[in-house]
Amino acid sequence: MDGAMERANRSIGQMFWALIKPDQKNWVEKSPLIEFAINSSIGNTMGLALFEINYGYMPTVMREMRTTERTPPGVRTFTQNALKNMTLVHDALIKDRIFQQKYANKR
Repeated sequence: MDGAMERANRSIGQMFWALIKPDQKNWVEKSPLIEFAINSSIGNTMGLALFEINYGYMPTVMREMRTTERTPPGVRTFTQNALKNMTLVHDALIKDRIFQQKYANKR
C-alpha cells in the first residue's frame, strides 16, 4: 500500500474508534454516518468532496431542528444523533490530521 491509502485507512479507523461503543455492538448503525463524513470531506488534491465530484453538489444537513407537531419523533431523534455523530467524526478527523502533520514534519 502507498502512504496515502494507509493514512486514509488510519483515519477511518479513528472515526470508528471515536463513535463505536467499547462492546463494539453499534458499528453497523454508525457506518452510514462515517461513510457520509468521508464522502463529504473535501480532498486536498482537487479541493472537492466526493459528493461534488459524483453529483455536482454538496448535500445539506438540517442545521436546526424545528419542533413542529408534524415532525415525527424518530426523524427528530435521528437528525440530532446524526449531527452529534458528525461532530464527533469531524473532531476525530481534525485530531488525526494534526497527528499526521506532526509525524510528517518529523521526517
